[in-house]
Amino acid sequence: MLRNRTLIAISLSVGAAFIGIGMVGPVRVLFAQSHGASLAIIGAMASAYLVSNFIFQYPSGWLADRWGRKQVMILGLFIQAILSLIYLLITDPILFVVLRFVEGIAAAALLPSARAMIIDIVPPEQQGEAYGIFNAFFNAGFLIGPGLGGLLATTGYASAFIGAALFRIVAIVIVIALIPTVHKETITTKSGELRPALPYRALFAIPLLGAYILAFGDYLYLGFDLTLMPLWMHDHLGASVAVIGLAYMAWSIPNIILSPIGGRLADRYRRSLMIAIFGLAQVPLYILYGLATMASLVVVLFGLHGIFYAFIQPAVDAHVATSSYSNMRARVQGMYSTVGLLGAFFGANLFSPLYAINYRLPLFTMGTIFGLCVITGSILVRISESRPKSAEPFNEMHL
Repeated sequence: MLRNRTLIAISLSVGAAFIGIGMVGPVRVLFAQSHGASLAIIGAMASAYLVSNFIFQYPSGWLADRWGRKQVMILGLFIQAILSLIYLLITDPILFVVLRFVEGIAAAALLPSARAMIIDIVPPEQQGEAYGIFNAFFNAGFLIGPGLGGLLATTGYASAFIGAALFRIVAIVIVIALIPTVHKETITTKSGELRPALPYRALFAIPLLGAYILAFGDYLYLGFDLTLMPLWMHDHLGASVAVIGLAYMAWSIPNIILSPIGGRLADRYRRSLMIAIFGLAQVPLYILYGLATMASLVVVLFGLHGIFYAFIQPAVDAHVATSSYSNMRARVQGMYSTVGLLGAFFGANLFSPLYAINYRLPLFTMGTIFGLCVITGSILVRISESRPKSAEPFNEMHL
C-alpha cells in the first residue's frame, strides 16, 4: 500500500490540511477573546462550525460525485486558506461566528471527497490497510498542528493563522500535482444502456445503517471533547494545559503507529468481529474515565483508547467502502460524517446537564450508549457479511 502513490498523495494532502486546522485550534479562542469576543460569542463560534459542517457533509459528497472529488477538495482547501487570512482582518467579534460557519462549509468538502477517492483507487481486498494508512496521516495532522501552532503563536497569533493558510496551500499543490483526476463514470448495464440513477434509499441499506449507527456512537465523544473534556480534566483531576495536551498525544501516537496494522487485519479477518471486539473493549475505558481521580491515569487510558481505536476504525472505513455503489461513494461518506456529527450534537447537548449533576455521569452515559451502538452496528455489519452478494457495489461500473 505504501507504494500506491495516489493513496500517499491523498493522505499527505489531508494530513497537511489538518495540520493547518490543528495549528489554529489552540489559539482561535484566545485570538477572538483578544478582539473582544465574549464567552457567548465563543460558544456561538463552535456551534456555527458544527452546524454548517453537519448540514453540508452530504451536499459536499453529492457535489463530489457529480463534479469530481479532486475539484471539490481543491475548492474546499482554497476557501479554508483564504478564511485563515481573513481572521486577521476582523475587528467585529460577531464576524468570528460568521467566519466559523463558512469554515464549516469549506471543511465539509474535504473528507467525503478524499475517502471516496481511496475507494476509487484501491481494490476492495486492500481497503482496510489503505484506510489505516489514511487515518495515520489524518491523526498525525492533529498531533503536529496544535504544537506547531502554539509555537508560532509565541511570536503573535497572526503567525499561526498565516501558517495554517500555507499548509492549506501545500495541500492544494499536492492534490493538483500528485493526484490524478478520476473522471466521472457512467454506469451502464451489460447491454450498454445507461443504468438508472440509484434511489435515495440506497444510502440506507442495511450494511450502511450499521456503519451509521457506529458513527453516531463514535462521535458522541466529539460532543464531550468540544464542551467538557478540558473542564473535566482541569477542574476535577487537577490537570494543567500541558497534561491535557499530553493526553491527546498519548491517544494519537499509538493510533498513528498501529492504524496501518489494524487496516491489514481488517482486510484479512471478518470486519464485524473486529468492530465488536475493539469497540466493546472501549466501554470499560469510559467507566474508568468516570472513576479516575488522577490525571496521570487518564493519560494512560487515553493511550489504550488510541490503540483500540486503531483496530476498529479501519474496519469500519473498509466496510463503508465495500458497501458503497461507485456513483454515490462521496455521498455515502458525507452521510456517514453527517450521522456522526448528529451524535456529536446529541452528546454535547446531553452531557452538559448531566455534568452539572455529577461530572462522572457523562462518561458513564457515553460508555453505555457507545456500547449499545457497537452491539447494534456490528450485528448489522455481520448480517450484511453473511448475505450472498449478486453484484458487489464497487464493481457496478464494470457490468
